[in-house]
Amino acid sequence: MSKAKSLFVRTTVALSTAAIATLALAGLAGPAQAESPVLGTVALAPTGGSVHDNPFVTAATTSAACPTGFGENAALKVGPPGGPYSPLARIGGLANYDQAPFTLAANRSLATALGAAPADGTYEVAVSCSGTTGTAPKDFSTLITVTGDSWAVKNAAATTTRLTAKPGLFAFEGQRVTLTATVRHNAAGSVEFFAGSTSVGTAPVTDGRAVLTSTTLPTGLLQLKATFTPDDPRLFVASTSQICYLVIG
Repeated sequence: MSKAKSLFVRTTVALSTAAIATLALAGLAGPAQAESPVLGTVALAPTGGSVHDNPFVTAATTSAACPTGFGENAALKVGPPGGPYSPLARIGGLANYDQAPFTLAANRSLATALGAAPADGTYEVAVSCSGTTGTAPKDFSTLITVTGDSWAVKNAAATTTRLTAKPGLFAFEGQRVTLTATVRHNAAGSVEFFAGSTSVGTAPVTDGRAVLTSTTLPTGLLQLKATFTPDDPRLFVASTSQICYLVIG
């Protein structure tokens, strides 16, 4: 084999190996992560009552600010999941809704907003954000259930996350370590892995597990952590798992 051909082969192998390592670390080998259907959640006060109570709620607080550029107006509304919606209050026009989480209040009952006492089932209470360029494509949202003349917030289901590492207990510097987070309760979402306060990477949950492989964990006694974030925070609650792990230099 000529020197030029040998150099080409060695270079190709090196580049391929580096590309594989980069993909493993970033968790890009798995399927694409699902996008959250909402901007965040809405905390209601009170969390239940009569469909005839006026106002329906005294406070509906968003979990975050409106997206940048969509903070001119905010509207509180209710309807079946996905709409169509009916207003629960006048549109808020104080502006600056994209600066911080905020609170709106209803000025009518649930029955009045929907035009009649609602049928039993699940409804969506949402806050939409809008600006000079239009309305944000997603809302802050929470789900409620109606039974007879009563309503109550539909609480998100708890989840549990269990983190394991392979090889177990310890590894040597530069050794391939596979981190696996098992998420229970059939929850869709993603898991971000940490070594101490440093993010190692993020992987999607597939069939109840998120897997990420790294060869660059720092040396020393580490606190490895896996944080699960659900795709839909209205349905599932985030959860975290931690383990101690030793990387020998």
